Amino acid sequence: MAGETQNYHETRDPYFQSADFSAVSPLTTSISVVPILRVPYTSLAFPAGYWLKSGRRWSIYMLGRWTHAATPGNITAEIRHQTGTPSDAGGTILATSAAVVGAANKTNITWWGRFIVEARGDASTFVPTATPLFAYGMIWHEGSSALWAAASMPLFLPATAPAAVNVDATLAGTIHVDVKRSGSTAESIQVHDLAVNSLT
Repeated sequence: MAGETQNYHETRDPYFQSADFSAVSPLTTSISVVPILRVPYTSLAFPAGYWLKSGRRWSIYMLGRWTHAATPGNITAEIRHQTGTPSDAGGTILATSAAVVGAANKTNITWWGRFIVEARGDASTFVPTATPLFAYGMIWHEGSSALWAAASMPLFLPATAPAAVNVDATLAGTIHVDVKRSGSTAESIQVHDLAVNSLT
């Protein structure tokens, strides 16, 4: 059936995943939950000029497992835009959560996240090297496991004052979701499934 405006809603390639991603260990600086060396080869990568189309939108879905050791401290999540070669804690933060207290000694707790990124520029007025992207998201975990306090579940990104952030949309790059912790033990996060749906 023909659409009203001939826009398309599709799952971005590569949509097939043959195995889980390797687990990562959050540090006091942010770490991509998808191993950063894998990010350019996933559906989280975009070509130069991709976000110059106003209204272009991604819905990013992730499912995985999460482990806390004895002293995870505070947990913070971020959505990041980065041009060029991606790096942990690299690029521009589009949205960040509150720092929530992680519960100690939790093993392989199921978590699920949905993250939205949308181009908000008006093609007649905005500067391509300062293109506004609007991002937000939520992370849930299996409720009875109490990975963090029920009052902070789902964990919203941003915690307050959602707003667009200007980025250089003329360059190729990636979107990645990063997590950090303030504690002193070895936590781990693993992504089992990743899907990115685009509205173009």
